[in-house]
Amino acid sequence: MARVLRIRVLGPFEVETAEGPVDVGGRQRALLASLAFSANQVVPQWKLIDHVWGEESPLDVRNGLQTLVSRLRRSLGADAVETTEGGYLLRADAAELDLLALRELVDSAAAAARAGDTGREYALLEAAVRLWRGDPLEDVASPGLRAEAGPKVAELWFAARERMLDVDLERGDGQEVIADLLDLTARHPLRESLWARLMLALHRAGRRADALDAYRRVSELVREQLGLDVGRAVADLHQAILRDDEALVAEQPAAAQVPRQLPGDVRGFVGRGDELAGLDRLVSGADGQPVVISAVDGAAGIGKTTLAVHWAHQVATRFPDGQLYLNLRGYGPSAPVDPADALDVLLRSLGVPPERVPADLEERAALWRTESAVRRVLVVLDNVRDSAQVRPLLPGGGSVVVTSRRKLRGLTAREGARHVTLGLLSPVEGLELFTDQVGQERVAAEPDAAAAIVELCARLPLALRLAADHAARHPEWPLSALRDELAGQHGLDVLSVDDDRDTDLRSLFDWSYDVLDSQATAVFDVLGLFPGDTIGEHAVAALAAIPPAEAGAALRRLAEVSMLQQRLPDRFELHDLLRQYARDKAVRLPGGQAAIERLVAHYVLTAERAREHLSGTPHRMPVAPAVPEVPVVEFTDHHAAVAWFDREIDTIARLVLGVDEHGLHVQAAVLFQLSWQYLYLRGHWRRMVAMGETAIRGAASVGDRFLQAKCFNGVSTGYGRVFERDKQIDYCYAALAVFRELGDRAEQGTSLLNLGSALNWQRRFAEAVEPLREAVRLYESAGDHLSAAMALNNLADTFVGLDRFEEARGPARQALDTFRKGKEPARIVAGLETIAAVQAGSGDHHAAAATYREAVDLVEEVHVTRSAVPLRVKLGHALLALGDVDQAHRVWREAYDRCLREGDQIAADEIRALLTAPHG
Repeated sequence: MARVLRIRVLGPFEVETAEGPVDVGGRQRALLASLAFSANQVVPQWKLIDHVWGEESPLDVRNGLQTLVSRLRRSLGADAVETTEGGYLLRADAAELDLLALRELVDSAAAAARAGDTGREYALLEAAVRLWRGDPLEDVASPGLRAEAGPKVAELWFAARERMLDVDLERGDGQEVIADLLDLTARHPLRESLWARLMLALHRAGRRADALDAYRRVSELVREQLGLDVGRAVADLHQAILRDDEALVAEQPAAAQVPRQLPGDVRGFVGRGDELAGLDRLVSGADGQPVVISAVDGAAGIGKTTLAVHWAHQVATRFPDGQLYLNLRGYGPSAPVDPADALDVLLRSLGVPPERVPADLEERAALWRTESAVRRVLVVLDNVRDSAQVRPLLPGGGSVVVTSRRKLRGLTAREGARHVTLGLLSPVEGLELFTDQVGQERVAAEPDAAAAIVELCARLPLALRLAADHAARHPEWPLSALRDELAGQHGLDVLSVDDDRDTDLRSLFDWSYDVLDSQATAVFDVLGLFPGDTIGEHAVAALAAIPPAEAGAALRRLAEVSMLQQRLPDRFELHDLLRQYARDKAVRLPGGQAAIERLVAHYVLTAERAREHLSGTPHRMPVAPAVPEVPVVEFTDHHAAVAWFDREIDTIARLVLGVDEHGLHVQAAVLFQLSWQYLYLRGHWRRMVAMGETAIRGAASVGDRFLQAKCFNGVSTGYGRVFERDKQIDYCYAALAVFRELGDRAEQGTSLLNLGSALNWQRRFAEAVEPLREAVRLYESAGDHLSAAMALNNLADTFVGLDRFEEARGPARQALDTFRKGKEPARIVAGLETIAAVQAGSGDHHAAAATYREAVDLVEEVHVTRSAVPLRVKLGHALLALGDVDQAHRVWREAYDRCLREGDQIAADEIRALLTAPHG
């Protein structure tokens, strides 16, 4: 099999194997280009699909991607493309891929510059520039890849070319530089940095009038094509030329005097592609202006310093006057660095003699701005405490990147800083980082354990490196042993480092915790009791026994210092390691059980309020009255109630399923029952079964037979939808027996309603008639007319199953009329579905299609998402019966796409069969 020897992407796309050139065209070319531009990194399947097909992806797009990969392997070699979890990977080195060679040469040039070897730097940059053969991706049919990767590569080339021009200018090679710049500005007329160099070169060559004319031309171009004025750098240079400023011809500082203070780049840096690209865009757009590039914020151990330093190394060549680095110790065991002391260090780094450094803070800041204004320097200010600490340190020129655990909003408001908030690594990136440290062989031997370790480390970069170090120090231990240690009660201790508190994870968390005010501390502590992933201010208020407004303010202060992450206006979350840290705090809290009781009461009372908007029937659950220390959310309508359940259902489920930990069995069973209507609307059948079974056991443990029977009824529906039909019927009979004994007619009606529905699902229509008729009678005698209408609707479904369409029409219409008058709009969907089935069975497909369409339109409005796919399938059949194949396929395609989004592969396969079947 041929082995790939060379792939060239810096111009026309070329591939060559040992057997000669290979013509890789069409979608294969787009696929290979996407892999090449992320060489040695896993490219997720979704990104490859987007690059190859864009918005025109076929139904079987994943199969199509696998086919393309197979074809590439046949053309280029079986080992050319590797399959990984979630994506594919192209392994290559600089000798095989010109893009990697370009990056390697630019990095080597930067190293030469730091060492003061300008001659070697220039030679390396020249070799890098020669690799450029034209616009990359011009002959690759992938707009998405061009938009994503093209500018990054172009910027890399521009940075190398511009640095060569700067060296030529420093050497005095003015005439040759002018010729190059005239050509470059003609080909890239809107790149102002090229015009600035042309103006400077012309001025130094004694062609002052030509330099001013170049300014006039670029000003007109920018104004005509962009409607803007030229940037500050070009405008300032124009003024300097008009003044004949001597600084424009002054000697450049000797290479040995240029500060190169960046810490060493981290080994095995992974991910952060979007963040790096965002920083690149900002520095590219700065065009020499003084600018705060970005304030990088995030939790302890998230990799802020690593990102800033890694990126600074990548762009160091753009800042020939130096790169300065200063740790301001905003969070740590010692006091934060005073701004006056920091300015003293920065000024001396630029060569300012100590005797010229003023004593006054404001005078030092003014001198710093003056000295930095005439230099192209990059300043990295790391571990900043707050905006006040860093504001005097902002330079007058060049660029600065700031890192902090706090979101430095003051810099945004006054200095226009751009924020980059670092999140956790993706599972693939986390595994890549861990594998780089531990070794491919160990990970390949225990892939499940390695993946578990990545998640137990919360995909936090520092935690992953500490876990990898632990594994590397014990090479004979299986990774499963490390996994078990991390999963234990003291997993955070595994990530501790005795000899380096700056690297010890618990110490890093402590330093963030220690700066909190007393209320924020109290709120953080009770978060360790919370069972869910995301939390809002009302739940925190219940846990901490404080007003919701105070809870919200404390949560926002925690988010400001990255002890929490704020996803939405009232949704906050902890990553797993901070949650474990909070749990360690919560264990020592007095009154923990009382806090849990308040939390459960909050969810019970709020679920009760939400249910009032979802159901027109009373719940009849034992709910304790509200008390002042337990906040309750009130709702204005059906939509707000559903939205609350959407946000909180994961936490509600954990409270119910974890009842053995807190012992609140009655409350947990009540909470399940109050959430049932929502679970039914959304079609959360397996969750309904799991929560219901736990609720049944809890009600039984306290001897509450009424509550137990209610839960039997509730869970029976879930069993029907997960195809455990016999269990569904058994639970209906179990509930019916209890309610007959208790003499509760309404609940007997519900048991019979559920039994009739279960029999309908089993297509035992004749057996379902009498239970449903009896349910109607019982509901009517109990005065529950809305539930009686539901039983009538299901009775009509039974008649449809028996092909007795005329007999079904009356009950179906009566039920729908009642639903339309009621306070439970979701039931209208069920009524419309039954009416449409009657119409279709009677041969009136026009009416059936119209009714199904009305139901489909109503589904999203009233949040009955469980019916979104089935109704579209039935609508498609009605359209097909009318001969409208195109419309039928359109609605089936909508249903198919929805199944894919929701991960329902079984339904997707069934609908795909409809789409691919021949329809005459």
